[in-house]
Amino acid sequence: MISTALKRNYATGAAANGVKTDMFTFFLLFFYTNIAGLEPALAGLAILVALCVDAVTDPLMGTITDRTNSRWGRRHPYMFISFIPLTIGYILLFIPNPSWDVSQTGLFLWMVSFAVLTRVGMTLFDIPHRGLGAELSKDYEERALIMSWRELFGWLAGLTNAFLGYFIFLRATPEYPRGMLNPDAYLPFAFAGAAIMIMSILFSSFSTLKVGQSLSRWSGSIKLIDIYNEIKIALSNRSFIRLFFINLTLAIAWGLGNALTLYVNTFFWEFTTVQITAFLPVYAVCSYFGFLLTPVLIKRFDKKNIVIISLSIVSFMTLMPFTFFNLGLTPEKGSWELIPFLSSFLIFGMTFNIIGIMTRDSMLGDISDEVELESGKRQEGILYAAVSFMQKVNSGLGSFTAGLVLSFIGFQGSVSSSDEIYSLIVIQGPVVASLILIPAFLVYRYKITRSRHAEIIRALNS
Repeated sequence: MISTALKRNYATGAAANGVKTDMFTFFLLFFYTNIAGLEPALAGLAILVALCVDAVTDPLMGTITDRTNSRWGRRHPYMFISFIPLTIGYILLFIPNPSWDVSQTGLFLWMVSFAVLTRVGMTLFDIPHRGLGAELSKDYEERALIMSWRELFGWLAGLTNAFLGYFIFLRATPEYPRGMLNPDAYLPFAFAGAAIMIMSILFSSFSTLKVGQSLSRWSGSIKLIDIYNEIKIALSNRSFIRLFFINLTLAIAWGLGNALTLYVNTFFWEFTTVQITAFLPVYAVCSYFGFLLTPVLIKRFDKKNIVIISLSIVSFMTLMPFTFFNLGLTPEKGSWELIPFLSSFLIFGMTFNIIGIMTRDSMLGDISDEVELESGKRQEGILYAAVSFMQKVNSGLGSFTAGLVLSFIGFQGSVSSSDEIYSLIVIQGPVVASLILIPAFLVYRYKITRSRHAEIIRALNS
């Protein structure tokens, strides 16, 4: 068993990805389409291009960190330097201003360039960091607890970033009653997020350095043909393939829904920034409930059953606001009464969403044990590269799809028609709810149960 202090110190690093993911998921598309003035389809395409770069850099980073031998261990050399490209790209991404006299092409290239730099910087940290977490323990239940800590810190950091945005930087002013439309607020907002990411990365890297140096070292070949064969074993593992497509489908569903959240809250539900801020404590409570409940549930049930139940509940709760609105049972738009009404669905849906995420993250650690049994090598880096990529699909492909949706319906912000605005809740409701059910069916045939994992560990130790 590892200490709580080590779990906490390790998990602190997830705050960096929490801030970046929150900004990319909820604010980036909104900023470029409503503030910088980029066409929605082009903004979505820019995010998709950056995602395509990730498709190359993520597995490459996983391969490199798995095969690194240094006096700092396999993971830490990359974790230490990651904050430099990450924060430079992140800050420059939010510099564009409506006063700029720049073409759509120029703005598109700016967005692509610094979205790529930000993502590459996060890749340098996040993939080695995830690999480190999988190495800390091989215990079926303790691994889930480690990932629960990691997910908790990631969610709390994302919520902190959202609080800074809505309550501090994007709050209403006499010039901008809808503070999220204030063009001068986003750069200071980006600086605040960058500061959190730097502190998170450096603290986690320094505080886990000693244990990182004591973990497994790579002893295999570094010839290209051998690397190819070893990666092929890892990525052709049936359990991994199934979990990959489960996460892929969920990333598309949540990415689409999350990218439209700020649009739905602003233009459909007609909330102010202060009212949107009122949802943040609900998310915080959900994060804490998920953190508490996940280890308890994993002690009693197989992980795949937890995922199936969680996704079913999430799908149902995602559909409820749309259903009640169409039945005429929701409070008046823009009213404070509407917030607790929507929160009653959110608290159940988001809690079980977080439980599902924590559980699936620990499942990948179990898969890495099975891969070691098959290949004789620990390859957490390449496997967790897939998870990191799925999170980027969440914000990347989801934002790309959202950009296409906004262009298709002809959405024009506050001057949009009621039918165009209604289309937003249709996508975030029935469409997303249906997509969430697909992985619930896929996970049913997942094979690594508690008893199967025990067999794998016995075989590894024999």
